[in-house]
Amino acid sequence: MVMQVQHGQSQEEVIEALQHEVDELRAANRSLQDQLARKERFTAMIAHELRGPLSPIINYAQILTRNLGIAKDDPKKASSRGEATQRQLNIIISQARRLARLVNDLLDSSHLTSGQFTLLRAECDITKLAREAVEYLRPVAPYHEFSVEAPETPIIGNWDSGRLQQALGNLLDNAIKYSDEGTVITLRIRPTEEGVRISVHNQGASIPSTDIAQLFHPYTRVQATSGARQGYGLGLYITKSIIEAHGGKLRLEPHTEEHTQQGTTFSFDLPLQP
Repeated sequence: MVMQVQHGQSQEEVIEALQHEVDELRAANRSLQDQLARKERFTAMIAHELRGPLSPIINYAQILTRNLGIAKDDPKKASSRGEATQRQLNIIISQARRLARLVNDLLDSSHLTSGQFTLLRAECDITKLAREAVEYLRPVAPYHEFSVEAPETPIIGNWDSGRLQQALGNLLDNAIKYSDEGTVITLRIRPTEEGVRISVHNQGASIPSTDIAQLFHPYTRVQATSGARQGYGLGLYITKSIIEAHGGKLRLEPHTEEHTQQGTTFSFDLPLQP
């Protein structure tokens, strides 16, 4: 908004006109802030409503899985139908966990905007947590091969295990989305002097350097990788926020001419202590 100064206006009239414009801008700003606050409240409400049914879905599917395991111990009850049901239940659980992660991403985006994003730190083993994240996603990616390169001994740090499970799930989910069936997804964990380094590599198309700047923005999906795949561009933004809250930094590893692996690698370092 630019005020046009009319010829012959007095200083008082100019000041009054400027004050009027300032008042209008303030009113518009308050209106936008109110709209943003309503949007955040609505987002949080939707996320909480979606989260409610997911826990019983996962819990009852796990109960059925355990019951099938008990039935398999009885030769009279074991059958190929039971094995097929087991696979189907694993898919239900995996998809429910993916939906829960999407709901958490949506809720966290609201928390980040309102400054309410927090961590619940406790001692946890990152190697165990990473292996679990892979196992959760195996049933929904049966034609991908997963490789976990990690020490056999635990790596214990003071982290929020739920948040890190969410972050690793997002990176693995992206690796599945943007690589072809029959390719390998590799999760690597190795100790460093100050903590641990984790990376997730897929053999899909590489991300152009021109798109890296917008890669971690919310509700943004780069053209080179989006294609016909659906999504809302929250995963990497939330993952970046989780890693940074732990004192780390999420990065896309650069490609060089000597680099023998095709595809995309995301990595991050975590300090053992905050």
